[in-house]
Amino acid sequence: MKSSTNIKVSMVIVVLIVSSVLTYADNDYLAGTRGEGIGFAYSALADEPTGALYNPSGAAFIKGWQAQMQYQNPTDYGLSVIEESAYGGLAGFNYYHESLGNIVLNSHQFGSFSEPTSITTLSSLNLSYARLINEQWAAGAGFKYMMESNFSDRSVFDLDLGLTWRPMAKISLAAVGENLLKAELTPAIAGFSQHLSRKFRLAGAYHYPKENFSASLIAGWQLEQAGEIETNNTSLFNAGTELWFGTHSDVSLGLRGGYTYGKSTVYIAELDYNRWSGGASINFDFHGRDLRIDYAIRSFPFESTEDLVVDHSLSFTYGWGGIPDYYGQHMEDTYDLTRYEKEQTWQAPVVTGEESFSEMGSGQTFSGRDVSPKKKGYARLNLETEATQLITGSKPRLVFYLRPDGLLKLSGWKLYIFTAKMKDWQEDAVDDFAVHVIEGKGITPLTVIWNGQLANGSFIKPGKYYFVVVGDDSYGEKYMSKWSKFKIE
Repeated sequence: MKSSTNIKVSMVIVVLIVSSVLTYADNDYLAGTRGEGIGFAYSALADEPTGALYNPSGAAFIKGWQAQMQYQNPTDYGLSVIEESAYGGLAGFNYYHESLGNIVLNSHQFGSFSEPTSITTLSSLNLSYARLINEQWAAGAGFKYMMESNFSDRSVFDLDLGLTWRPMAKISLAAVGENLLKAELTPAIAGFSQHLSRKFRLAGAYHYPKENFSASLIAGWQLEQAGEIETNNTSLFNAGTELWFGTHSDVSLGLRGGYTYGKSTVYIAELDYNRWSGGASINFDFHGRDLRIDYAIRSFPFESTEDLVVDHSLSFTYGWGGIPDYYGQHMEDTYDLTRYEKEQTWQAPVVTGEESFSEMGSGQTFSGRDVSPKKKGYARLNLETEATQLITGSKPRLVFYLRPDGLLKLSGWKLYIFTAKMKDWQEDAVDDFAVHVIEGKGITPLTVIWNGQLANGSFIKPGKYYFVVVGDDSYGEKYMSKWSKFKIE
């Protein structure tokens, strides 16, 4: 049995050298560092630019731009019979627009620094589009162009489709079809025709959030249709986990690991596939933008004559949402501001002498540091505000009391809930920063009752929170109440 396997492996190595490195690269085309540390079940997460290579719909949950750079140091075992210096490089970028959705571009190259080399250089471009269908469903498509150079010039176009369902805050499910056209590289080399392997993936994740820690348990199945003489159908199974420590801190640490097993087709041979993977991350929060550094290590998936054959990968991600949050952060009107303004508070304005003004109906003036609300476009909204929790437990119910101090006719109002006070009110971004938003027409009611349910279907977690009320009148004047604090048990 072992002798037969060795013959198959030797045959595969020879074919790879003669025809190209594409077949091996196709097995490892899922190249993002975070995903490499888990396996293809990462398709259930996939909310970063390189995640579009695993699942093009995952990018729909990115609510801001992100840029990624990756360098991979792959083993040259199985690629060549001579000494090589293989490399892999990847650059990805996500553009987000609230109305248009997400556009993601990934550029990847696999080759060798050695001269001479027997490894064909493989370059690829992947343009993906993702969009939320509603609060639970996201769809995406990826259009890829792959080109071989160095020994020959061959190219191919293919298509990926993805669908993600997040029915509740702690669940993520995904279905992906990769290389659906199973396109052929043309022209063929030395009589060997090659097609991209068609793959179908199902993956799911369960997320376990705590106050300053989060964990995701992930599993997936992949059906691969490959082979040149005849089509082979093989299956792979992958399970993994991702842990994050200090999710509400300026510096956070992540750990991940995974294991994949089953069978995979390499050119004409059906081989046993066993691979372990692992990785670590460190994320720096720069108060609105994150810098995340990811590292991954993976073992060679097929039987080898060496004891430890591994790939190494290092990537840098900069932009929105460096720490993944599958518990509501990426949903509309839901964002955890603790990491950004945990120790800061909103300051009342400086007003002295003739610049002082009275709050309407109260005859009181206010002072402090920072800019005037008038400068920010807001006058003081005179409300005595308070919040009371009626029901404790996993489904809290709250009552917000909004007692007016004086008469003021409003056209509409919004009640914003945050995990910390905002130092600088940014009207174009405040909806994204808020944990939840309640709004109404006309003047504010005396009481607002809320069932504690967020936009993504989950319920507000225990902790300290703040709320503020803003409104406007028929003349376009804007008003803001004072900040009030409450606690969820």
